[in-house]
Amino acid sequence: MTPLFCFLALSRDIVSEPIVAELQEGKRIFQRGKGIDRTEKDARIVIGKWFDGERLQSVEEAVFITPGLLSRWLGYQSSAGTPKEDITAAWSKCYSQFSNKRMALIRLARLCTVDIQEGDTDNSANPAGLDEIKIQMRQSSKEWNPVSFRTVQDIQQRRPEEVLKETWDEILAKFTAWPSKPTPNDLTPEIRWGKNRRVTLIAEVTKFEPGTKCDLMIIEKDRTRIIPFVYPKS
Repeated sequence: MTPLFCFLALSRDIVSEPIVAELQEGKRIFQRGKGIDRTEKDARIVIGKWFDGERLQSVEEAVFITPGLLSRWLGYQSSAGTPKEDITAAWSKCYSQFSNKRMALIRLARLCTVDIQEGDTDNSANPAGLDEIKIQMRQSSKEWNPVSFRTVQDIQQRRPEEVLKETWDEILAKFTAWPSKPTPNDLTPEIRWGKNRRVTLIAEVTKFEPGTKCDLMIIEKDRTRIIPFVYPKS
């Protein structure tokens, strides 16, 4: 049984315009033929991996959506051919939704084990473990701060890869309704078959200074995890 945790937080204020240097860096990443995941830089924290029968995947991660990351992400999209007006509109939507807030997109999942030789999955995951979730954050060794959230997506399928299809930036694009408005069910399907499940939450978190040592506590129905991390600098 392997859990998936993906945490996206706006760790600094979203300003009214993209950061020019970071926007250009995103363009350079595309021009070098690299994947959009390279825009993450220090904003991404790998927490754990899951074996899919062929290779280890980084399925437990924390990706902080800072102004720097968002600027690099849109710079990459710009070089990929997204029109300038769509880039501007995307930033405006993020600014209108996230300015003066510390938001987080949190993804938790339970994945079945894959047989190394046959490629079959067992039934070892416990999807019901995600029925009860509490989240807290703190600067290391300081008092815990509760995190409020609401569910925006809940998917359960027969095979692990079916709940791992979407990346953080695809979820972000849907949540901000960019580049087009999603259908009503794009973010809120509740499918109940199979043992593999992913729950996506939108949360407002406590602000910490870049470079600060922090802890994240995930309390699920059947266990509690404390994850140390360093708040990203860009």
